[in-house]
Amino acid sequence: MSKKHTVFYCLFLFILFTGFAQQDVEVYHKENLNYDEKQLDSVSYVLMEYYNKGTFEKILEQSPALIQNAIKIDAYQLELRFRNILGSTFIKLDDIENANIFFNHALQTAKKKKDSIGVMMMYISLGNTHFKDDKEKALAYFNKGLDFGYNGDRSEDGKFIIHHNLAELYIKKKNLAKAKYHLSKIVDKIDQQEPAVRRKGYAGTTNFIKASIHLMENQPALAIEDALLALKTKDDYDETYLLETYMVLMESYEKLEDFKNVVFYNKLYDSLRAVQYEKDKIEQQQIAKVDLHFDNIEKELRASELENDLINQKATESNLYLIFSIVVGLLLFLILMLLLKEKTKRDKLLKILTQKNAEYLKAKEKSEELARSNTKFLSTISHELRTPLYGIIGLSSLFLKEPKLRPFENDFKSLKFSADYLLALVNDVLHINKFNSKKGQELQEVHFNLSTLLFNIKSSFDFLNEKHNNDVELIIDPKIPEILYGDQTKISQVLMNLMSNASKFTEDGSVKLEVIFNEKKDDHYHLLFRIQDTGRGIQLDQQKAIFEEFTQVKDVNDLEHHGTGLGIPIVNKILFILGSTLELDSTYKVGSTFSFQLSLKEGEAENITQEVASKNIKSLAGKRVLTVDDNKINQLVTQKVLDQIGMLHSTASDGLEAIKMAKSSDFDFILMDINMPVMNGIIATQEIRKFNQNTPIIALTATIFNNPEEEIYCYGFNSIIVKPYRTAHLVEAFLKEL
Repeated sequence: MSKKHTVFYCLFLFILFTGFAQQDVEVYHKENLNYDEKQLDSVSYVLMEYYNKGTFEKILEQSPALIQNAIKIDAYQLELRFRNILGSTFIKLDDIENANIFFNHALQTAKKKKDSIGVMMMYISLGNTHFKDDKEKALAYFNKGLDFGYNGDRSEDGKFIIHHNLAELYIKKKNLAKAKYHLSKIVDKIDQQEPAVRRKGYAGTTNFIKASIHLMENQPALAIEDALLALKTKDDYDETYLLETYMVLMESYEKLEDFKNVVFYNKLYDSLRAVQYEKDKIEQQQIAKVDLHFDNIEKELRASELENDLINQKATESNLYLIFSIVVGLLLFLILMLLLKEKTKRDKLLKILTQKNAEYLKAKEKSEELARSNTKFLSTISHELRTPLYGIIGLSSLFLKEPKLRPFENDFKSLKFSADYLLALVNDVLHINKFNSKKGQELQEVHFNLSTLLFNIKSSFDFLNEKHNNDVELIIDPKIPEILYGDQTKISQVLMNLMSNASKFTEDGSVKLEVIFNEKKDDHYHLLFRIQDTGRGIQLDQQKAIFEEFTQVKDVNDLEHHGTGLGIPIVNKILFILGSTLELDSTYKVGSTFSFQLSLKEGEAENITQEVASKNIKSLAGKRVLTVDDNKINQLVTQKVLDQIGMLHSTASDGLEAIKMAKSSDFDFILMDINMPVMNGIIATQEIRKFNQNTPIIALTATIFNNPEEEIYCYGFNSIIVKPYRTAHLVEAFLKEL
C-alpha cells in the first residue's frame, strides 16, 4: 500500500482516541499483563509513538499481550485499537496478507458490536491495504465505507478520507469524471479539519489531486498552479506525494516546452528519488529483521485464544491433555508453514528489490538522457551565438586599427565592449554546464608568468574602468616567484569574473588586484589573491544569496540589474576544483573584498610558450591562405586580418569547394570552418589529407570541443582557433606551423 494513505489512516485512527484520558504509565513488560482500562489507554499512545517513529519491532513484540489483556478485561475499543495499530504495522512492512487478516477479523468484531465508527475505520483500513496491489478491491472497500448508513461528526471525517482516496484512485484509473466527483466532495471541507497539521496535509494533497486532474484535461498551466500550491505544504505530507507532484510539474512544463523548469524539477525528483531509494533499502532491511517476530505474534495470539477457551470451557484433565496435544501438533505444523512462508517472503523481497532497482536505473537513464539533450542544446546555441559575435568583434577590432575611422574610436570601443560582454555571458552558461562534468573538473597545469597573466586581466577591463572613472591598482608581493606552475586557465577565469564584478559595480572609485605571499611549505607557495573595490557593497542579508546561481543583488536605488548571476557560482565551482573557497567581506555603500588562497609550485621559464615577436610576423608576408567558411561576414573579417598581416588569401564557401581548390592550387595554410553546408570541415580535411599531408590545416570554428584529440586532431587538423579570437593567437598558430 502507498505509504501516504497510511498517513490518512493514522489521522483517522486518532479520531477513535478521543474520549480517553491519557495517563503517565511505564511501557508494559510481558510479565505484567494486568493493566486496567485507563492504563491500557495510555499504553496505546506509547504504541502510536512507536508507530510514528518506525519502531515496528516493539509493536510486534508487545501488541499480542496487550490484545490479550484487553480481551481479558472486556475492553473492546482498546482491543480494536491495538489490532488496528498492529495491522497498520504490517502495512508499513508490506505484509499485505497479515494486514488483511487482522483488519477483517476486527471488521467482523466491530459488526458484532454494532460499532459504526469501527466498521467505517476497518473499511478504510482494508481499502488502504489494497490501494497499491489491487485497485478494484480498494475501490470496493472504500465504497462499502460510504454505503454504510450512519451519521455524526467523526463519521464525516471518515467520509472525507474515503472521498479523498477515491479521487486519487480514479486518477490512477484515468476515470476523470469520477475523480472530479469525489474531489468536489472534499474541496469545501478542508478548513473544517482539525487540528491545523491535518488541515495543511489535506490542503497539500487536495491541490495535488487538482493538479493531476488539470493535467489529464490537458491544462498544464492550471496543473502547474495547483502543483506549486501543493508544494507550499510539502512539509506536511510525505515523499511519495512530493515525488508525484514533481512528476506533474515536469510533464506540465514539458507540454508548455519550458525545458528549463523541466530540468530543474527533474533534478529535484532525482535527488529525492535517490533519498527515497536509500530509505527503501533501510526499510527492507528492517522488514527482514522483524520477520523473526511474526512467528511470536501468531503464537501469542493463538495462545491468548486458547487460554480464553480453556477458562470458559473448564475442561477435564483428559480434554486438556487432548487440547494440549492438538495445540502442540498445530504449533509444529505452524512452524513448518512459517518456515515455508519465510522462504516465500524472502523470494518476494528479492523480487521487489530487483524491480525497484530496475525502476531506479530507468529513471536514472531518463535523467541522463535529459542532461545530454541539455548539453547538446547549449552547445548548439553557443555556436550560433559565437558565429555572429566573431563578425562583430572582428570588424570592430579592425575598425579600431583603421586611421580613417579614428573619429569613431569611442563608438567602436563601445560596440566591441558590448560584444565582448555578450560573449562572456555565453561562456558563463557553458562554464556552469562544463564544471559539473568529470572532464571539466580535471586540472590542466602549465608553467605561466604571474605578472603577465595579471596585467592581461587588468588590461581586459581598461575600457570599463575608464568608462566608470575608476583607478586600478595591481600589486604583486616581491617574495612570489615570477614563474608559477598551476592551472592558469581556471585561475584566469576566477580573476576575470571577480575583476568584472569589481569594475562593473564601482564608479568614481578604485579597484585593487593584489597577490600576497603567506608562506612556503615544502615546494609550494601559499598565496592570497584579493580583489578589493570601493563600489556599492552588498547588504548583509543578501551576501549569502550571491553564491546561488542566477541570483542578482538588487539595490532599490539602482534600477539597472547587471549580469546573469552566474559569475560568483562559477568562481565557487572553479575554486572547489582548485581546492579553495571564496571569502567575502563587504559593507554596504563602502565596498567589497573577495579573496581566496591557492597553493602553487614554482615554475620554469623555459617551459612557457613565448609570445609571438612582432618582427617574426614579417615571415608570413606573401604566404597563401585558403579560408573555408560559409559565412560571408566571417570571410570578410578573416580577409581583413590576413590583409593586415600581408598574407595572400583565397576563399571557399564549403568543404567540397575547398577540396577542388586545394587540388588545383598550392597553399601555405588552410583555415577550415567545421559546420558548413554541402560538406563539413571534418570530412573535407579527411579528403584533403588523402592527397596532401603537408599543408597545415587550422580549425577555425565557434565550437568548443571537450576532447580535441578524439574530436578534431585525429581527422588531420594541426591546431584549433576558437572564434572569436585575437589576431595574435592566429599569428602564433601560423608561425608555429611555419
